[in-house]
Amino acid sequence: MAKKTGKNKKLNKMLKQKKEFKIKKSTLIAIISAVAGIIVLVSTICIVRSIKKRIADRTVHIAFYDLSEDKCELLKKYIPQEENIILEFDTISEGAFDLAVVKEKYDMLFTWKGEITETLAGVADDIPARVLETMPQSLRNKKCVPILLDHCEFSYRTDVLTQSGFDNPPSSFNSFKDFLNSAKGVVFSPFFCNGAEDRVLIDFIGALIMANGGLNAYNKLIDELKKVETLDEIIDVDLNGNNFNLRQVLDMLKEWPKQGYTHPSWFNGRGNDLLYFAEDNQLGVFFTLLSEHRKIPYNVIKNYETFLVPPNFDGSNYGLIAPAISCVLISDNQNCKRYIGNLFTEDAQAELSNQTNLAPVHYRAQAYDRQADDVRFWSASCKGGAVPDLYYGVYQRKPEELVEMCKEIRNYVR
Repeated sequence: MAKKTGKNKKLNKMLKQKKEFKIKKSTLIAIISAVAGIIVLVSTICIVRSIKKRIADRTVHIAFYDLSEDKCELLKKYIPQEENIILEFDTISEGAFDLAVVKEKYDMLFTWKGEITETLAGVADDIPARVLETMPQSLRNKKCVPILLDHCEFSYRTDVLTQSGFDNPPSSFNSFKDFLNSAKGVVFSPFFCNGAEDRVLIDFIGALIMANGGLNAYNKLIDELKKVETLDEIIDVDLNGNNFNLRQVLDMLKEWPKQGYTHPSWFNGRGNDLLYFAEDNQLGVFFTLLSEHRKIPYNVIKNYETFLVPPNFDGSNYGLIAPAISCVLISDNQNCKRYIGNLFTEDAQAELSNQTNLAPVHYRAQAYDRQADDVRFWSASCKGGAVPDLYYGVYQRKPEELVEMCKEIRNYVR
């Protein structure tokens, strides 16, 4: 009997301890109410923020800079007016680009890739992955997406190629010089460009740096040119770690007239001079941009085959100098992320290429012609993809500095 009583005592003790740990009903209700209140508060905050974000996103501020009116209007076609969305388009006039204002005021900027887009990269929102997946890997940039490509190119007269012993345009810069040497027995001026035009001159110099020094040298030149104002400050800077510098390229150009490779005053040449020599069948090859090539009369340009400026390197140390009409998302406006996708469908890219005669970036979009298709292919085939020309890479907002630099270059090579 005593044993049983001991067990009961132990059982009673355990029951008593259990009762002590039991939460009162009123306390439980209070805890549940508090948790529910927190959930409601958090949900309310999220809903309010979401509503505020949608309201903020309803007004979309879009800017265009340094693009022709027809290109601005073409791009606007892909940003439809929707109910409950307020679209505000601004064209920023030349010389009036204020980075602080642009960062504060706009959600989306269309311009040429270069110094401006590079400066905005630090504050830009990411381009949607679905957009980047439409183009070759070498063209993908999360902060600045290319839409259409121009190109710095050589155009060879096909019969001069043949008479100089070449079945195709030279594939290396050393071979290109061999072509010039052979062509001087065929035409008066194997090479020519509009050297009096500042953009053409500076882009031609950049193309020679890329061809003879590679992608690293070209990128280094852009970085260094941003820091200097005079030729003397940059001419002897080692651009690729192998004692390659701008002076070597300019010295080469100084020798070309003496070697019979080009007109003695090529650096004073303009578009009408190029057209005169081309019509007179006295040019072997000329340097220009694809967009300028489009303006040359068909009866002249039909005799020329366009090719890239051939490098002395493989694709791992090369970038195609292909100025790109591009877009930067300056804010995280969700409507902008929808709109930008409209520009990268197969049909949209085909129409954009057809309307501008420039190269599309979409993998499969129909290009305007073989030249535009080649530009897309070349840009996809090299590590650097499409890189800005020196004009946009350095001088997009520094026209006075460009004028002075080109004057010094002409004085050096004359």
